[in-house]
Amino acid sequence: MNTLVRRPTENIALRTMTPRPLPPVELVTDLLIAARATDDRYGARHFSNLLDRILGKDAL
Repeated sequence: MNTLVRRPTENIALRTMTPRPLPPVELVTDLLIAARATDDRYGARHFSNLLDRILGKDAL
C-alpha cells in the first residue's frame, strides 16, 4: 500500500504558496565570486545553484 496521504495544512500551504522572486543576476554573481574567493563551499554551491535557476539551466 503506497498511497500518498497529505495533511490538510500541507494542502493549504501548497495551494496558497506563491514563488519568491529571484534576486538580480548581478547580485548573485557578486555573491558567488565572494563565496569562491573566501573558500565558502556552502555559499558557492548555494549561489551557483541560484544562478542556474535565474539563467534557466536545468540542474540535476
